[in-house]
Amino acid sequence: MQLKPKIALWLLPLLLIQAVVLIGTSYQLYQDYVKNQIKVQTKDSLLQVKSTLQAKLQMIEADSKVLASNVVLNRYLMTAENTRAHIMYKVLAGEFESFMSVDPEYQEISLLMPNSYEEIALLTDDDLNQTDDERDTAYFRAIKASGVDYKVGIMIDPDTGRWMLVALRKLVLFDPVEKTRNSRGELKGYLVIKSNLDFLNPIVDNSSLFSEGFSLLYHDNGTRVLEQGDTRLSAEGLTILSAQEKATDAEQIIYQESLMLDAQPYLVGQVALMDNLYFSIGWPTAKLHQLLWDLGSSAIKHTAVVMLFSMLLLFWLLNRMLISPILKLDWAARQLEQGDNDWHFYSRSNDELTGLANTVKDMGQTLIRQKRDLHEIAYLDNLTRLPNRRRLLEELDLHYANSNGGPPAIALLFLDLDEFKHINDTMGHETGDAMLQAVARRLEQTLRCADIVRPLGPDEKTAHPQLARMGGDEFTILLRNIRDRTGAEAVARRILDALDAPLAVDGRELRIGASIGIALAAEVGESVSELLMSADLAMYDAKREGKNTYRFFCRSSAITSLKNLEIKDDLRRALNHNELQLAYQPQICARSGRLVGCEALLRWHHPDKGWIPPDVFIPVAEQSGLILPLGRWVILEACHQIKAWQNAGNAVPRVSVNVSFVQLLREDMHTLLHDCLTGLDLAPDCLAVEVTESSIMQGEEAISQLRKIRKSGIRVALDDFGTGYSSLSALKGLPIDELKIDKSFVTDLNQGTDGKAIMSAVIAMARQLNLEVVAEGVETDTELAYLRQKGADIIQGYYFSKPLLHSEFSAYLNQHSASRLQIVEG
Repeated sequence: MQLKPKIALWLLPLLLIQAVVLIGTSYQLYQDYVKNQIKVQTKDSLLQVKSTLQAKLQMIEADSKVLASNVVLNRYLMTAENTRAHIMYKVLAGEFESFMSVDPEYQEISLLMPNSYEEIALLTDDDLNQTDDERDTAYFRAIKASGVDYKVGIMIDPDTGRWMLVALRKLVLFDPVEKTRNSRGELKGYLVIKSNLDFLNPIVDNSSLFSEGFSLLYHDNGTRVLEQGDTRLSAEGLTILSAQEKATDAEQIIYQESLMLDAQPYLVGQVALMDNLYFSIGWPTAKLHQLLWDLGSSAIKHTAVVMLFSMLLLFWLLNRMLISPILKLDWAARQLEQGDNDWHFYSRSNDELTGLANTVKDMGQTLIRQKRDLHEIAYLDNLTRLPNRRRLLEELDLHYANSNGGPPAIALLFLDLDEFKHINDTMGHETGDAMLQAVARRLEQTLRCADIVRPLGPDEKTAHPQLARMGGDEFTILLRNIRDRTGAEAVARRILDALDAPLAVDGRELRIGASIGIALAAEVGESVSELLMSADLAMYDAKREGKNTYRFFCRSSAITSLKNLEIKDDLRRALNHNELQLAYQPQICARSGRLVGCEALLRWHHPDKGWIPPDVFIPVAEQSGLILPLGRWVILEACHQIKAWQNAGNAVPRVSVNVSFVQLLREDMHTLLHDCLTGLDLAPDCLAVEVTESSIMQGEEAISQLRKIRKSGIRVALDDFGTGYSSLSALKGLPIDELKIDKSFVTDLNQGTDGKAIMSAVIAMARQLNLEVVAEGVETDTELAYLRQKGADIIQGYYFSKPLLHSEFSAYLNQHSASRLQIVEG
């Protein structure tokens, strides 16, 4: 027999007995009716209080949000602290006053700084402001410890000692340059709005229910907040009321009948408001009992006896059929949760409870499997099945926590694969994933070697290195029981040797190198973040040293890296704040003396540091990728300047712009140049690009880009020739029109016959390749005369002019575009 028929069969006689007794006594029905009416009215009053409070909360939140976005407030926060109080205090105070005038219940609007100092406060009564330091107030501690931007609560105001509705909002401003979807912004202060609780008084005054009993707004700790009515509870009564069961759900209303408060029974309704605050309404039941007792005293006695018997019988039945089996099922489920695979619940009856037990068993076993799967998802890398970043960080935290205050005896190797992006780009991401898996297996095999596993001590387990994948092509190896560099260096060498052998990837053999940064906890500090950052910086040192090697953390290199990071951040800001300029250095025809071109040179004037040399920020831009937007800006700015000179009626020479190897490899330079020229209706021959030897030696992709550029009519010049590793014979067939001889060779003309011989050979070979020769860095008459004698085509250098800003070069154009410059005959 199923469980439902069993319960129905046993409860039927009990229900019949109760029905006979209840039908014979109208007293109970009438009493219930009166109580229900009281409960309905109590519920309506409680909900009205709650809805009024919610409306007030929404209004104060909306006011807080509007005021937080106020332009005057934001400008005040962005103004320097030493000036804004004198300049904007009255204006901001006026904004606060306008908000307070809208709602007379607002008692205070103030602005707290992140250090808890109350910088501006507008109160209805200035004498109530006891202190400007709010760090010890409950509401400041709450918003500071909270992870949310807005918090509201009812609490005691330390200035007035009264309960107030206090709303706080964090004021976070974002840098318009750095603002992205994931940026966090900068905390500038807190906006505080305090309101009294007078908005609840009209509800209390207009309810007839309160005239017979009490209404009480109180805290969970037994502190009264608001009280109204003829009956006022004593402190002992409030203590009893606050100790009763509380409403846990925001929509739940708890009723308690005959609750003894101050020696008389009450029908009490309670609703939870917020922040451990509750609102209760109590109605005395003395009159109700007095009116009904004479009418139904006998009925009460019979009903009590019957209900007692029924309750005993019902308890016995439920205990036998439901409670006891459920307790056994609960115990069996707990055993399953603790990992006991044996099922400890057995039942001879085939009812719903048995079906529920089987369901619980299946669900428990499924949850155990899911828990195991979730653990793998949380702590294992999905691709390589290695521990992930989260697992590594927890392991590092454990080592530091158990190190007795000092740095633990561990070392961290940070490994980054060299040229992995090239494999992804040329062979596809599937091959890249297979390569990462093969590298992971090779590293695991290497780290399992017996001479790498280090003993910890006579009573401790062996210290196996922990391999983890941080993401992308980055791996880490945690070495335990390492107190000097010797052991870590041996592991790094073993790893590089292991990766030197080819890897089997998708049926073919591939090779890949790795750069390893090593940091010892004993050397780099006493935190996990310092250890990770140090190993990462050391890895970048290895990259700069030629890759496929290892480097230990070096503080001087770290300082250089941090300086480069500062330059990168400043340069990103410079792109958006018009701190960059172009200077133009004239290029003069060696034969006619006429102005035939100019080179656009990038200049950066930092607002605090002044002029920053290009050889300082250009390498940082190339390493960080900022050279791409920087290069686009240079080309577009040069084209706009050419157009401006043409519109002014100047005879504009050809302008040369420098192009980095990063731009040739990562950007479609032909399309970029074409779009800039056609967008401004400029001819291709008004622009030239200059590339260095290292750029043109990056491979066929760079040369292919230069061919497209040259084919479109834009001249291509090989800049700084002689400073790289190319030879004149290697220039044959390259898509270039000009050969720019580096200024170091021009300077060597004054040092002896060797410099002149080299210069003569370079010019002669360039002539054989039909390349126009540009000599840069010319400063003296002797240098100019020799270069003209040997057949150099174009002269550039301080002999004629230093690099000029656009306004200066415009004047230079007006003066020299139609005339010849004086050239000394050699």
